[in-house]
Amino acid sequence: MSEGSDVLAGIVVYHPNEAHLARLVTAVAPDVREVAVYANSPVGAALAERLAQAAGDTPVAVLDPQGNRGLGEAYNALAARAEAQGDAFLFLLDQDSLPAPGAVPALAGIFRQLAAAGERPALVGAQPVDAEGAPLPVAAAPAGAGAPARRARFAYSSGSLVGCAAARAVGPFRADFFIDAIDVEWGLRAADRGHSVWIAPGVPMRHDLGRGVIRLPLGLTLTDQPPRRLYTFIRNQLAMLRLAHVPPAHKARTLALMPARLAVYLVHNRFSREVRRAIGLGLADGLRHRLGPPDRLPPPSPAGPPGGR
Repeated sequence: MSEGSDVLAGIVVYHPNEAHLARLVTAVAPDVREVAVYANSPVGAALAERLAQAAGDTPVAVLDPQGNRGLGEAYNALAARAEAQGDAFLFLLDQDSLPAPGAVPALAGIFRQLAAAGERPALVGAQPVDAEGAPLPVAAAPAGAGAPARRARFAYSSGSLVGCAAARAVGPFRADFFIDAIDVEWGLRAADRGHSVWIAPGVPMRHDLGRGVIRLPLGLTLTDQPPRRLYTFIRNQLAMLRLAHVPPAHKARTLALMPARLAVYLVHNRFSREVRRAIGLGLADGLRHRLGPPDRLPPPSPAGPPGGR
């Protein structure tokens, strides 16, 4: 069996840039059995045909959930499709990502190498990089000499090759989180259930975060998020404080860094009413464990991001 013949590539889209989405399909299609596009906004017949042409001989399926269901529900639907069709892996992608050629077989090879060495990988993620090719920060341990991957607490969902058998053991992605921290919570839950998450530094993947980055002193950066994403980030991070499988160190880090992060967002956005409201609602709903779609804030513009990492 060739690498890719047992991989479903799942792309979650929300009002995508059609040219970039076609490039993404062109890049990933040769290395997978099927490309499934989960359409959190309508994908018309013309775009569907363009994607089919971009994929060449690889079939493309457009999944229409009749509305924006968020990332967690999208990932679960894609995982169910991969499971039903007998795939070994699900390769998750957002519309703002662009993996390097050969990323899928490289990740699958590393996954199998780790399993053969006695590890229990749940997923192996590509190394996200920015537009200039510089690596984006990930919470991963240093790699040993010659090691193909670094053990991590979690990986960006986009660019993650998820083992379907491991996904059954770890359980579904949190649909009620809707957008943010879905990958973080799932990775921590995987570790709690005896599995592991890995980053492959030799497999780069271009990935655009939010509206860019906020550059801070000492070379630190923070993702620049629009108000709706800021709300879900705060809400879901606080919601994880209630979860038994989230390590105490992670909870302590969340509580220690949250005030500084909120201060940066307030100053960066000049204390705008929209950001103040997003922060206030995020804190209140996170503490009350009020989850689900972020309907108390205006939806993003059609040109906005899909809601993934």
